[in-house]
Amino acid sequence: MQTIHIFGEIGTEVTADFIRQELQLIGDKPVLVRINSEGGSVYDGIAIYELLRAHPAHVTVEITGWALSIASVIAMGGRKVVIAPSGLMMVHNPWSTTSGNAADLRRAADTLDVVRGTLITAYQRTGQSEDKLRAWLDAETWFDAEQAKAAGLVDEVADDSYDERPSNARACAFSIPEKYKLRRPALVNLHLPPQSRHDVTRAPDSVPLASAAAPAAAGSIRNEADTGRIIEMFEREIRRAPDSAGDMGKLLIQCLSNKKLTPADAGERILNHMGAGAFPIGGAMYVDDRGQQVWAGSSSSGPSTMHEFKAAASDVLLARAGVPVENPHPASRDLQRLSVLAMAEKVLSMAGLPTYRKSQNEIIKAAMSTSDFPELLANTTGRALRAGYENAQATHAVWTAEREVPDFKPQSLVSLSEAPGLDKVLELADYTYGSFAESAESFRIETFGKIVKISRQALINDDLDAFTRIPQAYGASARRLEADSVYAKLTGSTRLRDDMPLFHEKHGNLAAVGAALSAETLGAARAAMRKQKGLKGLGYFDPQPRFLIVPVSLETKAEQLLASLVDPGMSNNTGNPEWIRRLLLVSDPRLDEVSETAWYLAADPTQHDTIVRAYLAGEPRPYLEENEEFERDAVAHKCRLDFGVGVIDYRGLYKNPGK
Repeated sequence: MQTIHIFGEIGTEVTADFIRQELQLIGDKPVLVRINSEGGSVYDGIAIYELLRAHPAHVTVEITGWALSIASVIAMGGRKVVIAPSGLMMVHNPWSTTSGNAADLRRAADTLDVVRGTLITAYQRTGQSEDKLRAWLDAETWFDAEQAKAAGLVDEVADDSYDERPSNARACAFSIPEKYKLRRPALVNLHLPPQSRHDVTRAPDSVPLASAAAPAAAGSIRNEADTGRIIEMFEREIRRAPDSAGDMGKLLIQCLSNKKLTPADAGERILNHMGAGAFPIGGAMYVDDRGQQVWAGSSSSGPSTMHEFKAAASDVLLARAGVPVENPHPASRDLQRLSVLAMAEKVLSMAGLPTYRKSQNEIIKAAMSTSDFPELLANTTGRALRAGYENAQATHAVWTAEREVPDFKPQSLVSLSEAPGLDKVLELADYTYGSFAESAESFRIETFGKIVKISRQALINDDLDAFTRIPQAYGASARRLEADSVYAKLTGSTRLRDDMPLFHEKHGNLAAVGAALSAETLGAARAAMRKQKGLKGLGYFDPQPRFLIVPVSLETKAEQLLASLVDPGMSNNTGNPEWIRRLLLVSDPRLDEVSETAWYLAADPTQHDTIVRAYLAGEPRPYLEENEEFERDAVAHKCRLDFGVGVIDYRGLYKNPGK
């Protein structure tokens, strides 16, 4: 009987195509399928279930640990199903993530109902009614070994009498030189590492190792008990893989001949021998025509590419840290229980790199030496950084314009004058030329930044703050820097090209006498704004006020004024002008630091540039750059924002000092 192990996530670590290839190699021989899986892709799972049912020879399924979700459906494909006494099973309804309109969501729900019917068909092996099976699925029902047997999910609970393991006397037939044989009683009191009795096949009677041990002479360097342990280690591996008996026998003789070899050293040699030429299930990689790394033998469902795994893992880490994630990757739920360390192991496994017997430190170090795991961390920290940036308070962004500039040189964003007037053209007369005037206020962008370091200890400890909340805080800090710079221009002593302050009586944008916020004073401010003329003074520029900007001390009063249907300043029912009720209110505490009474009107930035936020062209805002430090066990992520603020024109702004 040949053995197939389904250990790991269905659809990623174990695919339907891999099982198909294994069954094809086995041919029409009986097969033992050992399962220890939390589930995964329902599409791969159903395919594996049908492959097992269609196998021409006897299929025995042994649940050595967990068979959860779709893994429990796969177990139904065996003609005989056995569960370990400590095993668990779980059944539940299929789930999925989708997006779209109402029709799309209804279709997705209908699809899930069809899939559930498929699961119920598989579970009918239990002999339970469809109503009972639906109740199990709806409730997400867990079964221990005895409950699974009572429910009909398994045929029996494994015990010491259970033995359907592969036995092949021919493959195990090799002999140990006489000098390495000793009495079996010498092995009775050995303290071997704990192991499930259901994971070890009893040796066939014909295997000479059952009575093998080491000479007493070896005790001078390696005691007899350790020699016995080495022999039992080889016994155990040969029981599991009888076809390897010849090679294992040669390796055993080499190990016993070296009297300084410890059981731990022998175990290492066994593992190296077993791993020679092997690769993890689904771990072989190739690059497809899109340039993406793909698992060999993977199906189209589930995170079949390294790219998809990194996307799903990043969504899991962000959601776990409380960072909002829109439309999470469909496979993210399958990864939500994985720690950062486990994700590092996954990346190594997918890349075909061994992780067995590696310490936590070695796993992290090996993962960081790949390009994929650092990219996963950088993507996560980068998204957390941008989430902090985008979700931070940004009152300055709604009423200011945004531009990109090519470099760090002094910039002049030009404000054009009004077009020249059209002259009357007499019959057969020549047209005259007109010109525009220009006004350009100079400024330049500068670089701002900080470095976030993630230590090796933080990765092992699964410290999400290190690469989610801290970068998120830095993202909010970048947004705060922008707001500080913008409001500093609005309230500070900014001088323009004409050597006058931004707000000045000669600019026609500053009230001569401060007045409290009211419908009357707003009307006077609007009139002053609309009387602004172009640079050449040929015609009215007529900017329309769109935003009312106030300190938080005036926020409540401003809200009442903008929401009221009648003029709050009048004792009668005089209506509040509609243009006031259409104003958009902007309130920021930075204004209070300068004045708790001053208020401003601003034109729509799409109509006329006033204060402009400038960024370096082509750079993310903010930008995250990664560097692995050799001197320290850390990965550094540098947060950088290339940013500047410039005042383009005063005509779209108005200030009243208030009262």
